[in-house]
Amino acid sequence: MFAVALFLTLAYFSLCLFTKTDADEPTRRKRQRNKVYVTCGVAMMACILLIVVYMLCLRQTALAKLNPVFWLESLMLWAFGSSWMTKGEAILKDLPTTP
Repeated sequence: MFAVALFLTLAYFSLCLFTKTDADEPTRRKRQRNKVYVTCGVAMMACILLIVVYMLCLRQTALAKLNPVFWLESLMLWAFGSSWMTKGEAILKDLPTTP
């Protein structure tokens, strides 16, 4: 239950907080970064949904041997890490402005 809360919070960061901007018109790079944030947030939400489906319907199948919860949680961590690195501008850093 706490893992769900954690991953929902991380998805909220990517989908809502990271996409905010102070500028009236975001730069081209900011729009590109927003696409990364939304993609990562949607990926995290999809993984949460897949874990719920697995836990409710597929836990007693042969799929259990593949540890899908582990892999989906790992994917969510990679997605948030990508979103975080983008927010820190290690990826898609703003271009220098010319006067």
